[in-house]
Amino acid sequence: MLFSSILEYVVTYSSILKGLHPNRKQFRREEEKAVMLRINAVPSLALILMGSMDWLTTIVGITFFGAIESNPLLADIAQTSLPLFTIIKLFTTVMIGLLFYNAEQILLRIVDKSTRSFKYARIVLRAAYVIVTMILLFAILNNLIVISAL
Repeated sequence: MLFSSILEYVVTYSSILKGLHPNRKQFRREEEKAVMLRINAVPSLALILMGSMDWLTTIVGITFFGAIESNPLLADIAQTSLPLFTIIKLFTTVMIGLLFYNAEQILLRIVDKSTRSFKYARIVLRAAYVIVTMILLFAILNNLIVISAL
């Protein structure tokens, strides 16, 4: 039973690849959508990675070198409770990454991508990616400079 299911899957998949299967166009569209999902997730994952690096360098600086969090909203929390600081910082990082990802997905659902409003929205979203990435990069570099100076 299992062997016949595996064999049927292999035969169907190989016929799709050879272009003989009747649903090959639908299969290619689904495959292209899966690739686009992975590609569209890269900027959001990069933001999450950079936010995590900011958190990590901050924790190392506070724990081992006596550094102080420079964000006035999180400075008191970082000095009193590192676990709470970690939860807030990582939760915020993940939520921002998901927010950017969802914004990209909503934007890509627009049918007419030739409109001026679509182009402006895409430019604004990409500019926001760049700005947030630069801010996080600055924060990470600042943390590394503070750690190396102590």
